Amino acid sequence: MGSQSFERIVVLSSRYLSIVAVIGSLAGSILMFFLGSYNIYLAFSQVLQFPEYEGSNFGSAAVISVIEGLDRFLIAIVLLYFAYGVYTLFLHPESSRQELALPDWLRVGHIGQLKQVVAEVIIVVLFVLFLRLTLEAFSHGGGALELRHLATLLLLPVSIVLLALALRLVQLHPKPSSQELETEVPEAASGAKSDK
Repeated sequence: MGSQSFERIVVLSSRYLSIVAVIGSLAGSILMFFLGSYNIYLAFSQVLQFPEYEGSNFGSAAVISVIEGLDRFLIAIVLLYFAYGVYTLFLHPESSRQELALPDWLRVGHIGQLKQVVAEVIIVVLFVLFLRLTLEAFSHGGGALELRHLATLLLLPVSIVLLALALRLVQLHPKPSSQELETEVPEAASGAKSDK
């Protein structure tokens, strides 16, 4: 066995190191689903309790818990998508779409597509974080905010807009149209037949 073939085997086998990313992402996704479910449970338990005094905002704590749960569910879905994307890109790149039997939204064709979707969902998670912080500020602050708190609160949406603009300018990987997805399947099948 020559040194070139040994190097090729080492390089091609190193792709299996990505199993660590797949397992870690799946474990993190399970944890985030659990934490999101716990937030929903807290929301129900807060609604079922009667307000201690008349002036309290009944249900505002439950709304904040639901928003936190939504945030955690979104992170769980991102981790799940990342795990499936790494799995299909690195561990089984030769498998066809029919063999993997994944839905369209889990099919990742390129690393750029994976990065694009993860970046887009991060922006959505930041938006949900802004919504949660706004609800907390107005429910605990009694509706009146100091100028310092208002400036801090407005910093997050400005950052989200700048990130979204940067993502749009970079356009890591353009999303394929449904026609492109349909033509990729027959091309992959004809390519597999010509290899044999």
